[in-house]
Amino acid sequence: MTFRWLLFASGVVLFGLAFPASRQIQLERSIDAMFPAADPTFLAYRELQEQFGGNAVVMLVYQDSELTEDAGIERNRVLSAQIAAIPGVKGVLSPSVLNDAISKLQPLSILNNEPTLFRPGNRIAEGLDEIFAGYTHSEDHSHAAIVAILEPEHPPQTVENLKRFATQLQNATTTQNPATPTNQLAATKQATLVNVNDSETPPRRALLVGEPVLVHDGFALIEKDGVKLATTTVLLLSVVVLLTLLDLRFVAMSIILILWATVVTQACMVLIGSNLSIVSTILTAIITVIAVTAVLHLGVRFRNAKSRGHDQRTATTDSIALLILPIFWTCMTDAAGFAALSISQILPIREFGIMIAISALAVCAAIILFSPAIMMLPGVRFHHQLDNLQQHFSRILRRQCMRVADLAIRSPRGCMIAAASMIMFAAIGMGRAETETSFLNNFDPNSSVVSDYQEVETELGGAGVWDVIVDAPTELNEPYLKQVRNLESKLRSIKINGEGLTKVLSLADADDVARRSTFSALLSPSSRLSAMSVVMPVFYDALLSQPEKDHRKLRIMLRSREQLDAPTKTAMIKEVQRVVTEHVSSQKWVNVARPSQRDAIQADQVQHQNQHHTPNAHPTGIVTGYYVIMADLINQLVHDQWRCFVISSILILLLLWFATGTLRLAVVALIPNILPVFVVLALVGITGGKINMGAAMIAAVSVGLSIDGSVHFLSGYQRARLRKHTAQTSARHAAGRIGVPLLLATAALIAGFGVMATSEFAPTATFGILVASTLSIGTVVNLTLLPAFIVWTSSSGHRPANPSKC
Repeated sequence: MTFRWLLFASGVVLFGLAFPASRQIQLERSIDAMFPAADPTFLAYRELQEQFGGNAVVMLVYQDSELTEDAGIERNRVLSAQIAAIPGVKGVLSPSVLNDAISKLQPLSILNNEPTLFRPGNRIAEGLDEIFAGYTHSEDHSHAAIVAILEPEHPPQTVENLKRFATQLQNATTTQNPATPTNQLAATKQATLVNVNDSETPPRRALLVGEPVLVHDGFALIEKDGVKLATTTVLLLSVVVLLTLLDLRFVAMSIILILWATVVTQACMVLIGSNLSIVSTILTAIITVIAVTAVLHLGVRFRNAKSRGHDQRTATTDSIALLILPIFWTCMTDAAGFAALSISQILPIREFGIMIAISALAVCAAIILFSPAIMMLPGVRFHHQLDNLQQHFSRILRRQCMRVADLAIRSPRGCMIAAASMIMFAAIGMGRAETETSFLNNFDPNSSVVSDYQEVETELGGAGVWDVIVDAPTELNEPYLKQVRNLESKLRSIKINGEGLTKVLSLADADDVARRSTFSALLSPSSRLSAMSVVMPVFYDALLSQPEKDHRKLRIMLRSREQLDAPTKTAMIKEVQRVVTEHVSSQKWVNVARPSQRDAIQADQVQHQNQHHTPNAHPTGIVTGYYVIMADLINQLVHDQWRCFVISSILILLLLWFATGTLRLAVVALIPNILPVFVVLALVGITGGKINMGAAMIAAVSVGLSIDGSVHFLSGYQRARLRKHTAQTSARHAAGRIGVPLLLATAALIAGFGVMATSEFAPTATFGILVASTLSIGTVVNLTLLPAFIVWTSSSGHRPANPSKC
């Protein structure tokens, strides 16, 4: 067995060892997995979960013109029971639940007809109608909502069953047979559910919204995209390889490299304890573009050697010998670009960077293991005219690349003006880019998810759900509840660019309604609230934690519009944090919230003020919830982008320095490749686009991918210089030699990343479009500015410090 087949066999053995482990990798669907354990925003969110038994709330919203009548309430009661029967649902709050609570809060109502929630003249009913408008029903009573509070550790099937329930309810609606959706769901609890078929006016439309639904749909879409992108990218780039090289061996090589690198990478991730995340499902697509780029360089060099009369063995040996180091360094720079993401504070981005860095190294290892044997396989000859046409096309491209490089070298003023223009354009455009803080905008604007949320925004007054957590005494009293109402009044008065909170609700509001009853007014607040804990246990438990020694926590639920622009949303969150911090720091609040520890609290407040702590980290007032953490997630991504970009640039600079043996060439190669990143991000700002999760990753990643052409250029340049050519001649010949594979590789990369633009998940599509744009500009830079800069900074005395490296 020859050495090349020994390498091939070794690769097969490694694949066999890695395959079982790779099958164990899973997609991490939890929002919790996006944050480090010590992140302040995440800690605040965890406290909300721990104190109030989870924060997962799903709303089934439907239209019902009979909602204010007995038939509408009865229909809502049956639907509420069906939803409550779904495994993973802790409890529900709905108009029928409120309706039942009224009679329990008014014991004397037995002497009259039982009051309904929407009957005028009943002060309790009017109060509950007012405070729960926007939660359990719309203000105009045209829409009802069943609020399902999920168990903290609910299984993924809970959201899937709720979605199936909503779909079947919608289908039943269209066939005039409402509320018949869940026979199989009920069976999971051996519950017999009631069908409501006697209404002449059934619900007309059913929607299911809530952050758990949004996250579930997002991950489902990502998983679907991952399969589609992997399949499409592999097929498309295989066609590109076939059309450009007319050699099935290199198509086979591409597929083997992709498969081997994917399996080995997934096995490595399992071994280090990582899973696929919200951004890492594009793993196969990224591996494909890295592998195909290397294959195209090998293929072009192999064809050139064959066209010069070399036999297959010599062509294979020469191609691998000339390109193995440039390919190694391109894989290393790819790995460095992605590895820089590992310093991100966002766990999915960190794991994504590590995973793609491993995959880039795996591609390099796969080339070493498989390319010698595959390139020595018998070739399948295509029609002679096709072969001649392909060679003719390659010669034309090579001459044009040399002419373009020569023109750039001879036009220093034009190149300087072009570089300066790119810098000015980047400076102007990047200042206009805004951050996308809405997770909802990650979906296609025409999707059902977005349309459902838009309807909820319109009918129920805001789909953004967040919370304020404050200290409370073990027994709620009137002075404390008065302070809570004062805080709520301040929150309701907040206006940012004409936008404010659409709803503010706590037990203080519920108590205010309960004391409208003549009987309840005679009771203390704690007695009234104890009664409420019996008639509406789900609502009560969601807003007041269990006592801990001499205190407990009270939750104030906030609602606002989800689709606010980033400056308005950020400003509103900060203003809510300021108002809460200011209020709970007052002497009046301290006296009623935790009277037994008022001295210690005051000292702690002084310490926090002196240490300049952020408002949402304040020990007695926390602003949190999905709305807050998702906005913070994107802001953190944008902040991390530039840290990752700097680290990426430094790592790539060091690799180029080591590869070329000279710092001058490393710096000259890096600078032109940085410009395309800034230009593309500037385009996002100027065109009105927003920086989302996909755009926030491209700075570090694109430099690593764009520098690949520069590595091959520097390798050809240094070999020409060793043959005593001038800097200008060496640069021209290097541009001619790498021009064809560089253009073909760029076309393949654009095609590969362009496939991502078809994704229904906006960050994936944005990432693909921006990387493809960056690489397009980077190719032009590598054939123009790079040769020009190298010639301008060179002199006859310069030689590679260690030419064997590159």
